[in-house]
Amino acid sequence: MLNQSNLYKTEWLDLVFQNRNKSYGAYALRAASASIMGRALFIAAPLFILLFVGPGLLNRFKDDVPVASVDKIIDVTVLSPPEQVKPIEPKAEQMKSEPITEKIKTVAVPSKIVVVDKPEREIPMPTVDDLKNAVIGSVTQDGKEVTTEVITGNQGSTGNGTTETPVVDNSVHDGTTVDVYPEFEGGMKAWSKYIQKNLRYPAQAMENEIQGKVLISFVVEKDGSISNVTLARGVYGVLDEEAMRVIRKSPKWKPGSQNNMAVRVRYNIPIGFALGN
Repeated sequence: MLNQSNLYKTEWLDLVFQNRNKSYGAYALRAASASIMGRALFIAAPLFILLFVGPGLLNRFKDDVPVASVDKIIDVTVLSPPEQVKPIEPKAEQMKSEPITEKIKTVAVPSKIVVVDKPEREIPMPTVDDLKNAVIGSVTQDGKEVTTEVITGNQGSTGNGTTETPVVDNSVHDGTTVDVYPEFEGGMKAWSKYIQKNLRYPAQAMENEIQGKVLISFVVEKDGSISNVTLARGVYGVLDEEAMRVIRKSPKWKPGSQNNMAVRVRYNIPIGFALGN
């Protein structure tokens, strides 16, 4: 059987410390153990309860503070390209050829077939020396000597029978030297939608409240692709880079043409960055 005796009772303490110094610390601690444990439990219990219940009470009585959010409106404006003024080309004056009235030296050559009604004087066959610097004609006469040349009907071919290769125009034209100006597929309305969909306002420029118009220059190639994207006039570093990025990823355009032939055309377009109020 377990001993149910309380070893901290005064009777047991007196028996254990009989004939001993009761003023020693061990006796005092055992004698006051009940009161010490009571005080410890009284202090620990509220702290334990406060530790678990306190946060719930604090959240219950805490006032909800609304957080105001401010949305910054970004207004991206796409400006139409400047109108390209096509110069009026002067009409070429038609050159009128005047008849040659100067008398030219000719030499008569007899025909192989002659039909006559009466005998005529026979024309002698000219020699090689007679034909030099002269034109074959129906009569022999003195006049200005000329240099004879062989003239062919095809001016694009040479005397050795080869045909000249047509010249390929790879130069970059501006808006004033083309018949048809390049155009984005769908027109400027489709171009505005493309810009608004793909252009992003850089956070650095928004924080510093920087806005303005960036002028971008690029070349529309013969196949409609975009190349040689350069900055014509900048506003702020990140704004300039964003505008050039959107231009570089642009889909193909309708190329410009000159004389019904596709040509490379330099195109300038402004892109505006604006912050809403």
